[in-house]
Amino acid sequence: MKSTKYGILVLGAVLAWSLPVKAAGEFDKLGQSGMTFLKIGPVARAAAMGDAYTGVSTGATGCFYNPAGLGFLTDRVDAIAGQVSWIADIKIASAAAGVPIELGGNRFAVVGISYVGMDYGTIHGTVINKGSTNGAYSDIGNLEPSEFLLGLTLAKQFTDKFSLGLTGKYVNQGLPWYRFGNATYAVPPPDNLGAVPTVGDSLSEFTARNFVFDAGTLYRTGFGSTVVSMSIRNFSRKTTHVIDAFTTPMTFHIGVAGNAFDPIPALGQMGHKLLIAVDGIHPPDHPEKIALGGEYSFRDMVFVRGGYAFNNDARTWNTGFGVKYGYAGLAGAFDYAYADMGGSLGSVNYFTISFAMQ
Repeated sequence: MKSTKYGILVLGAVLAWSLPVKAAGEFDKLGQSGMTFLKIGPVARAAAMGDAYTGVSTGATGCFYNPAGLGFLTDRVDAIAGQVSWIADIKIASAAAGVPIELGGNRFAVVGISYVGMDYGTIHGTVINKGSTNGAYSDIGNLEPSEFLLGLTLAKQFTDKFSLGLTGKYVNQGLPWYRFGNATYAVPPPDNLGAVPTVGDSLSEFTARNFVFDAGTLYRTGFGSTVVSMSIRNFSRKTTHVIDAFTTPMTFHIGVAGNAFDPIPALGQMGHKLLIAVDGIHPPDHPEKIALGGEYSFRDMVFVRGGYAFNNDARTWNTGFGVKYGYAGLAGAFDYAYADMGGSLGSVNYFTISFAMQ
């Protein structure tokens, strides 16, 4: 009976969250958002599967993809750390960890912490002189934009099939701005400014801050290993940078995942598993997307992965692998992913290591 109630709850929530997606699909107008680094998933396993990961993320990875997944943590400690070599020589560092907490001798919930930091390097800045007809420009010094987030996740497994999770994230964005006399403008300054940089003008940094939230559910249907899940990511009020306000990239995800070898128990007994996952994605600044991913594993030690993103302007196909080894209650894993960004953007490489203590 409880499982039925939670199943109805999940179905109702899916329908409720689908309404704005359907309504938004009736219009061609698409929103724009800032702090778009929040849309980048930093985990190699997820990237290799095309980010079809809402129903797959359990343990510490739930801090990034679906906080409800953290609720199914069975280890005493689960931790991950990773590095992404993004486009334009941008580097992304990430880390997360989760631990169960007890209340009255019984497991109450799971708490997790997470971090993502962007390294854009140093950018040489110039501005075209206002009123110039020959493209003359002035040097405004080196620009060093910065972005990072710190997250706190709380997830609870209510039954052996259902969990809920919530993540709160403090997001900090440092972007350069230029001061012309007594007026402040983002870099580059607006075209109608009509000013030319002078010795008395200055380049500095404006920091935008906000609190952003993720929420998610995960439901094990009981049909083999099939999981139905959903999450809403990056929900917040508007953020203001100098004089401009923008929204964060709030995104809806609905996912289904399961082992394709469930109907063939003999394959499972020999250590074979084929995980298939599908995510429907509703972003704020792009038409709806579908992500499809797969992972073949043997004896939970060797993993080969692939994924494809439909209706994606740049990143389409992805691939990767992983190795895992456990001994005496400890387990460690290394995962790698390669993503083709297409055209002149080249490729992206993901590296993740993980550690678990049972």
